[in-house]
Amino acid sequence: MGCGELSRLSNAEIALICHEKWDDDFCNHIVGDYACAIWNATPRRLILTVDPGALRPLSYWQGPGEILFASEQRGLLADPRVPKALDDDQVATWLCLLPRDLQRTFYRGICRVPPGHLVIWQDDKIRLERWWRPERLRDLKLNSDRDYEEAVRETLREAVRCRLGHHDKTATQLSGGLDSSSMTAMAAQIYGQQGHRLFAFTAAPTKPITDERHRFGDEWQHAAALAAMYPNIDHIRVANDDRPLLEVMARWEAGLDGPVLNPFNAVWTNAIDREARARGINVMLIGQMGNATFSYDGGELLAAQLLGCRLLSAARTMRDLHRFGGRSFLGLLGDVGDVILPTVARRLLRRAVGIPEPDLFDLSAINPDFVRTKGLKPYIGRLSFNMRNLGRGNSRIVRLAMFNRTEQRGQWACATRRLYGIDLRDPTSDRRLVELCLSIPDNQFLRSGVARSLARRVMAGLLPDGILNERRRGLQSADWRHVFDAAVSGFADELDRLGTSPLSRRCLDVARMRDLLERWPGLSRPDATCRHTYTAFSRGLATGRFIRRIEGGNC
Repeated sequence: MGCGELSRLSNAEIALICHEKWDDDFCNHIVGDYACAIWNATPRRLILTVDPGALRPLSYWQGPGEILFASEQRGLLADPRVPKALDDDQVATWLCLLPRDLQRTFYRGICRVPPGHLVIWQDDKIRLERWWRPERLRDLKLNSDRDYEEAVRETLREAVRCRLGHHDKTATQLSGGLDSSSMTAMAAQIYGQQGHRLFAFTAAPTKPITDERHRFGDEWQHAAALAAMYPNIDHIRVANDDRPLLEVMARWEAGLDGPVLNPFNAVWTNAIDREARARGINVMLIGQMGNATFSYDGGELLAAQLLGCRLLSAARTMRDLHRFGGRSFLGLLGDVGDVILPTVARRLLRRAVGIPEPDLFDLSAINPDFVRTKGLKPYIGRLSFNMRNLGRGNSRIVRLAMFNRTEQRGQWACATRRLYGIDLRDPTSDRRLVELCLSIPDNQFLRSGVARSLARRVMAGLLPDGILNERRRGLQSADWRHVFDAAVSGFADELDRLGTSPLSRRCLDVARMRDLLERWPGLSRPDATCRHTYTAFSRGLATGRFIRRIEGGNC
């Protein structure tokens, strides 16, 4: 079958043709964002699968002699046979900021199809098979740096191109960082050749803010410089604090099948989506997985060299990081300690020298008794809220761990379609780009002491120098203090409502949350510790509101 014939077929027809040709291996021959169900009536066999990026989730529930599946968990909960019961183990894992089971959801008995897996139902039994195995990828050895750059550039371009659609009502979320800027530049180039315009939305603070260490708060200037390079971009600024926090939380709770992950970020994403819908946008490109793929920072290179006893290479890397990457020798010695010391010893040493790492209760409003009851303390100690502790020196393990935390992304994409009619698409989670970037040696990503070097070289000439040479990261929700301060008056009633929920009282430290609210310093304390603490407060509040909604409470 030729390309012209394929182009006239629907996605479902293409999936069926692939299944007829390759049987259960058909997923390895399909590229794109999809959730797929194939029913074979003769052996009464159902196959469910989701692509590795998992922006289109699929969930299922098994009863006696039957299986139900739906793209949204609420579709299953609408059936009276499916119990509406929360899984408090998953609530505990969520509040402890631990990686969650790829199959389990917040609802007892409802499972999700893990990305890159097949769920096969036959003879009233479930079998799980993993078809995507990126850990088996061979290392890619090309002749020159330029060859790596060209390979990534063309793969990223194709990942963007195939997600643009055949219309000019596509937009991008444009921050001041490498991922969204690169995606926007590629889309603008492609659309420019077709005579189309591209909308780009940038969320920016409206109040005075203070930059944090190694981060800049107002990304508008960087984004505007990028937009100025491409005359077919319509660049639109939206306010970070477009709507009140509690109003935004209620809005997204109506669309999500779980808690709002970061309520502060929900405010500016909601502002972008509102403005995009008003302009008739129905496709929005995002770049959430760039840090694990295209713009990976090479952060495991030094650890890999040390653990592999390549001491001369490690010394050169440390020299370059100091000379060209702006790293202090003290900080680099800390990196060495992170590699050679066990996690617990490292945390104790950092505390002794006055630079402690945040602990669970700095980052979460979970009830300490709930942590003990669920037996999660050992797992928290090993992970220490740093994905790199899952595989020090092995960038593939670390990046795949980041990539596998996809449930919230898929839920958010579903909610965006439900609430605003906008389809979120992420070129940086394209399977071809993911596999290419996972196979590239770490020293391409960290070159001459410059983190994210490969992305900077790939986009040279396509992005303004201000973005290419920026070593700081953009600070999302930079004016979060103003957002929180405007909502303080309504939080006391919210905490009172949480006190009426049995599970909320058990899993959340409501008394501590109330104390934090009473000690809110207003707009006078712009330090990162304060941000951690009140992000934990808002995330705990969002979790409690979700629990009450499922229990039948009225948020």
